[in-house]
Amino acid sequence: MRTLLRGWAVAVLCVSGLTSCSQGDGGAEVGLTADQMRRAMPSLESLTAGWRGQADPEVVGGDEALEQCLSMTPKCKSGKLVAMGTDSYDEGTVNRPEGEPEPQAKVVVLSFESATGAQAMMKSALSKEAEGDGPAQPLEIDEDADEMKAWSQGTSGEYSTGVTLRVDKVVISVRGSELKSTDATEPLVKLLVERVRAEAGS
Repeated sequence: MRTLLRGWAVAVLCVSGLTSCSQGDGGAEVGLTADQMRRAMPSLESLTAGWRGQADPEVVGGDEALEQCLSMTPKCKSGKLVAMGTDSYDEGTVNRPEGEPEPQAKVVVLSFESATGAQAMMKSALSKEAEGDGPAQPLEIDEDADEMKAWSQGTSGEYSTGVTLRVDKVVISVRGSELKSTDATEPLVKLLVERVRAEAGS
C-alpha cells in the first residue's frame, strides 16, 4: 500500500497545466464519509469491462486519513480531509504478447469537509508540470466534473496517463501505467464519478 501511496504522491504533484474544466450540474452537494467511501469504491463485480481489481480498497477517515495523506504530500493540509480511499486495478487484456507489460491503474479518492478544501487540494496537486518519458499531451475525457485535468506521456513510462478531477468536495486521481489511450481510462473514471455521486446522494 505504501508503494501505491508514494506512486500517487509523485504523480499527483506532477500534473501539467494541460487542462479541461467543466461546470458541475449544480445539484446536491457531493461529499463522502468514511462509510460512504467504502461503499463508493468499486467492487470486483462493478468494475468496467477489461479491468480487474484486488477487491481490497483501503479506506480511512478522520485523523487517520489525514495522517496517511500527509505521508504522501503536505498538500493534504489544503482542506479538512474527511475520508480517503485507495485501490489499484489491472487490465486483463486477452492474448497479451509475451513480455508486454500489463496496464495498471492506481486510484485515490479524497473527500473534504468543504468544496473550498477540495478546490485548494486540486490547485496544489496540479501546480507542477508533468515529468517523465517525454512531454505530456492533453487527453480528452468526457466526464462532467467541476474541474478536470487529463494528460498522457507517450506509450510507455511509469505513469503514461493521468486524470485528476473534482466533483464538489471530492477529488479523484487515476494514474495509469502502460496505458496507451483513453479507451480503458475513461470508463474507469466514469465509473468512479458515478459511484461517488450515487453514494453521496443516498
